Amino acid sequence: MDADSRIARRLDWTVLIAVACLACSWFFMSSLITDYGAVQLQFRFYNVLTLMHSPGRIVMGASGDGASWDAWLFGSVCAAAILAALAPAVSTRKAAWLGCVAPFALMALSGAILYHGFSQDLVADDGFLGDTGLRLGHLANQLANRVGGMIARQIHVGLGGYLSLAASAFLAVKGLRGYQKGS
Repeated sequence: MDADSRIARRLDWTVLIAVACLACSWFFMSSLITDYGAVQLQFRFYNVLTLMHSPGRIVMGASGDGASWDAWLFGSVCAAAILAALAPAVSTRKAAWLGCVAPFALMALSGAILYHGFSQDLVADDGFLGDTGLRLGHLANQLANRVGGMIARQIHVGLGGYLSLAASAFLAVKGLRGYQKGS
């Protein structure tokens, strides 16, 4: 049996299509969109690191201080996750199938970090400013939550977010099944 037929047996065309969909959705399609009516701020998945550093950028866009560096850095991590999904094509080891789980794991971890960042209070209650500071901090957090609620209604998941979620979930299931079969 030659190498080409072994690769074809281990990695079918559905995995290659899922990897292509994942690459397109992460690098060329909008994952998150902030819609202000006439103006839309579009975020691709590789911009997520900028939002992790500063969740407030969801209302201003992913540009400015360090956003390009964040995009290059997280884009490299995304590319590595996509290449990991192709591991069964180049390795016959059983553990190579776990590489297909990498894109889904990256999306889940990024989503959890973003959720944590977006749900934090604006003013932390550290007791440093006393009772008056506590009340002012509480007021500021209430106002920020109201404004945040209005802004949250303007944020929605783009086609790239849905496509990447579907493709990464498919790859994760395919990778776990391949790992269980042990071929």
